[in-house]
Parts: sequence; C-alpha cells; structure tokens
Amino acid sequence: MTVSRYRMRFEKREALRFISHHDLMRVYELALRRSGLKVAHTQGFNPHPKVSFALALPLGVESLDEIVDIDIEHEADAPSPESVMAQLGEQMPPGLRLLSAEIATGRPRVIAVDYECELPPDFAELDELQERLTAFMQSATHPFSRDRGRGKSPRSFDARAFTQSATLEGRLLKMRLLFSQEGGMKPSDLLLVLQLDPNRFLVTKTRSILAELPKLQDDESSE
Repeated sequence: MTVSRYRMRFEKREALRFISHHDLMRVYELALRRSGLKVAHTQGFNPHPKVSFALALPLGVESLDEIVDIDIEHEADAPSPESVMAQLGEQMPPGLRLLSAEIATGRPRVIAVDYECELPPDFAELDELQERLTAFMQSATHPFSRDRGRGKSPRSFDARAFTQSATLEGRLLKMRLLFSQEGGMKPSDLLLVLQLDPNRFLVTKTRSILAELPKLQDDESSE
C-alpha cells in the first residue's frame, strides 16, 4: 500500500464561518468516510486520520483560500488530484467548496494572510479611519495586547511588525498580516488597533501565502 499527500485549497463561507477549527476537522473526517477514499491513519494506541490544515481560521471569518493536506492510501499509481477532489467534493456541505488539488510533499508553511473588510454604507467615519490607518502604518511600532480569556495571560506583541500592508480603498479595508513560528496577528487585532469593533464587520480571508520551497538545482547535461 502506497500513501500520497493531496494538498487542497477550499472555501469556508456562509454559516460554516461560525464553526470551530475542531468542528471543521470533524466535517472533513465525515466527508472522507462517506467519499470512500482510504485515508491514512497515524500509528499508536489512538490512531486518527492524517488530515492537516495549514492554519486555523479565526471564528466568524469567511475564507476564500484555506489549505488542507490529506494523506490517501492507494494501490499502484496514485489517483489524480482532480479525481480525489471530485470524489471528496461531492460529500461537502453547503458553504464548503474545494477549489483545487495537487500532490504535495512536506507541510505547508503560511507566512502571510490577506484579508478584506467591507465597511457598510452607513459607516460615516471614513476620513477619521484613514487618518488612524495612516498614522499606524507610518509608526515604527505599535504595542498591542490580546485578551485570551479567563485564566490565561494576555498575548502582547508589536501589531505594526505583523502588518505588512493595510490600505483603505473606498469602503474596503485590505490588510496583509504576517505569520511566523511564534504566532501571528488576527484581523480582529488590527480592527481594534484602528478603533473598529470586530463584532460589527464581516472579515473575509482572501489568500493564504505560503513560503516557497527551496529550489533544487537542476543537473545540466553537457552537450
């Protein structure tokens, strides 16, 4: 039996933006069982399916570009990415749509994420928001603390260092937030920095940016 890793990009929209990362794992596990695909499992006392997401999505955020790796067992030649995506896609609930698939190696490493936040027509503070945004982007540092709930100490970091870019185009706030091995910054963090209530505005994740794998040096044949 051979195992191949399939890397898929997918959308998570509508009501599914309110399910947790743990619930999303369960959705995939159920869809995989129904699809008939033979998912590889970990070894040990409590084996579980080899399904790995590149990054957990903040609750309430829609996404147009999530990434999941799934290890599939097969005989002889590996099934095509298109056939695996079609077989699994038929079992996905509304709001979750597979976009692309490829055979991959290793694990994806997210280094930045693009988000958009469309402000409603009745939002009347565009000029003030632009001033706050300009001041933030021109600052060298901006200390920020995120409350992590009861019993946990706040996480403190430099919000400016995690913000690669942020622009206001009409009523559309666009932001590219950086992510490192030490963690990252949520779009709700930047909204709070800009004095916006994260509970009032819908945020959409538009792109996951992965670190490029080191290029192998091709052996050039002599002529």
